[in-house]
Amino acid sequence: MRPYNYSQMTNEKSYKQRMYLDPIHGPIQLNLNDPTDNLLGKIIDTKEFQRLRRIRQMGLGWFTFHGAEHTRFGHSIGTLFIAKKMISHLSNNFPEINAFKTKLLVSALIHDIGHGPFSHTSEKLINRSHEFWTKKIIGGNTEINTLLKSHEQNLASDVIEILEHKTTNLYLSQIISSYIDCDRLDYLHRDSYYVGVPYGLTGSDRIIFSLEIDKESKKLVIKESSGLDAVIHYLQARYSMYQQVYQHKKNLACDFLLKKIVHCIRTVKPKNISSSFLKWINAKDPDDIDSYLQIDDSIFMATIFSFMNDPASNKILNDLSSRFINRKLFKSIEFRHGISTDMKNEVLEKLKIKTKEKGLDYNYYVGFEESALRPYEPYFSNDSKDGKGIFIKQQSGVIKELSQVSGLIKALSQENIIKTCLIYSPELEDEINSIAGFHEIFK
Repeated sequence: MRPYNYSQMTNEKSYKQRMYLDPIHGPIQLNLNDPTDNLLGKIIDTKEFQRLRRIRQMGLGWFTFHGAEHTRFGHSIGTLFIAKKMISHLSNNFPEINAFKTKLLVSALIHDIGHGPFSHTSEKLINRSHEFWTKKIIGGNTEINTLLKSHEQNLASDVIEILEHKTTNLYLSQIISSYIDCDRLDYLHRDSYYVGVPYGLTGSDRIIFSLEIDKESKKLVIKESSGLDAVIHYLQARYSMYQQVYQHKKNLACDFLLKKIVHCIRTVKPKNISSSFLKWINAKDPDDIDSYLQIDDSIFMATIFSFMNDPASNKILNDLSSRFINRKLFKSIEFRHGISTDMKNEVLEKLKIKTKEKGLDYNYYVGFEESALRPYEPYFSNDSKDGKGIFIKQQSGVIKELSQVSGLIKALSQENIIKTCLIYSPELEDEINSIAGFHEIFK
């Protein structure tokens, strides 16, 4: 037997890996000897990315669905996993994609880095999208920006270009942000799992394995023979998740209550509020990334908690904060489809009088909350960079936009669902039930 060369063993580069045990996808591994995976691992360790552990994925959805405590951190790791699967599959027939692998995987990992506390809910509070802050963080004075530039000088700007759909190779942006992308294929399944409903189970593997890159148009397409049914099911699943989960009327009531708390803070300007929180809710300086990143779910909850327990705080702020912390939520009732704006406003005006009679300020205890959904929007733009639609490659080789192939999706694309709910304090329950024509106005 030939003796083992111990000097060779010590000179060999040891294999290093990192593993994330994900409840949706199983073990997600990073090979730290690989330059791209090594970079991804370092990005995950930045303070900006670790902050995502403290940002709940579904906003205030955990008030309605008790299992929805999962975070943007887990979703971002899952999105990276899906992106790797998509690239691996696409590279079989389109090896050119491997030249963009690092840019794509970094884009997938940090696509949500700009989310504020309670995710999309915070966008309603400060009127700036998470995409705005994502680009600020990637391009600003941050640990992530330093890492990207040290890896490759133009990597940060290239990632922003992909996120903005400004790439020459359209499929790069489609993989990250389109109707079928690594983001949606993760969050629909993940949210469905944690909420405890089957709506978001989309059969992502079948969709991924039907993907192809059209070499002429540089578009990501779905092969009709293997993927059309799966894509239709996916869009129906997404529609159901929005109708039954994301737009749940209790979620809208929670968002309304939090907005009123923030409005009250801005109005009364309490003394016991931190300067960083005050900067966050006012959001006057779009370049103040540090102040933005200091606020997460835990800081937000602690701030509201302090108002609830401070006897010297404003009476309304104290009350609203107590209701929020102890889940004594406002009621929510949905207007029927077709009820005119004038009729809705007439109902609200009547309730304002009743609210005042109850000794409550109608600016805080009654109002509307609205949520809109476009299940699918076809894209017929002549702009070659516009690729958020779903494109089907027929067996003849002809590529058509999905709504031209499926009558069901065509019908779905014509729906613009706007859900409007009347939100009110429980003290107004009797007044609501006594509204003339109650059953004709509300669902």
